[in-house]
Amino acid sequence: MSGSSADSLEPTSPSRIGAGSLATVFAAPGHPVVFKVVHVPEHSAQILAEYEVLHSVCSLCNSDSIFAIPRALAFYDPETDDLRSHPPLPNVGRLRRPRQAPNRAMFDGLPAQACYVMDRVGPLPRHLGQLIRSSMYPAKMALAETPLPLLCRLYFGKELRPSAFVSNFPIDVARYHLLLDNLAEDLLPKEVVAEGMGEMLSRIHWKAGYDARDIEFVMAGDAFGVRYYVIDYNQMRAFDKDHGDVALLVDAFFSNDPYYPRPTPGDPLYDVFKRSYVDSYPLEHLVRAECFLGAIEDRQAANRVAT
Repeated sequence: MSGSSADSLEPTSPSRIGAGSLATVFAAPGHPVVFKVVHVPEHSAQILAEYEVLHSVCSLCNSDSIFAIPRALAFYDPETDDLRSHPPLPNVGRLRRPRQAPNRAMFDGLPAQACYVMDRVGPLPRHLGQLIRSSMYPAKMALAETPLPLLCRLYFGKELRPSAFVSNFPIDVARYHLLLDNLAEDLLPKEVVAEGMGEMLSRIHWKAGYDARDIEFVMAGDAFGVRYYVIDYNQMRAFDKDHGDVALLVDAFFSNDPYYPRPTPGDPLYDVFKRSYVDSYPLEHLVRAECFLGAIEDRQAANRVAT
């Protein structure tokens, strides 16, 4: 699938960089985007729905938050010749070049299945990846030949034990402290990260109208260095902001991996997270949003008693 010219090692056609149960991801040579291509035609509607959800979240929730949301740029199904896109979103945060209208040629070289193209989440800066590998990987894997992590999941709600798991390496608060001690100029304070999590979760709940199920808060990179992102929206479910059962949001909060600080009032990181969540929802949803916060605090307290 990938190739290069006779005079260069740079790929000239899309290269496979990963796969999941629904689709395969291809990188576009020379461009900061990726294509998510469905495995079988029967799942074309699912990949279209995922494209629309990502666009909705990006258009309603993207802000100057530290957590960037990849843009969904275009959808194409070669079987039906369905090419669609939304008008470009206004630039926020870091300046991006104006986006040109998509065309079918941009999908050349891909499998002939439904797919969509989105911003690529760049890899961690090399020096940060090297520090993580040398100081946090299991001893037998902390060697030069072990691949560096491309991104790290930010688990601010759990104390992690050493393990052999290094793919999308998880970073808890203690590990983040270690990175800050060595590379403070590259990273944001942990309180700012927790604040960004609260802001983004609130926006997804009360602006976009989704339960935020299975989203991931990660530390990765871009051309400027370290960059924080929210990714993986394919499991999210629509939520009725005015009449939906808040218990659905609570279930999604606890079913997700432990990205958020655990909801224990008085915990400094949770208090920052909570203040940011409160500051980010529209006033018309104040009562229901506070009901959500009270419910997750009650369940966390019950979980502590049970254990």
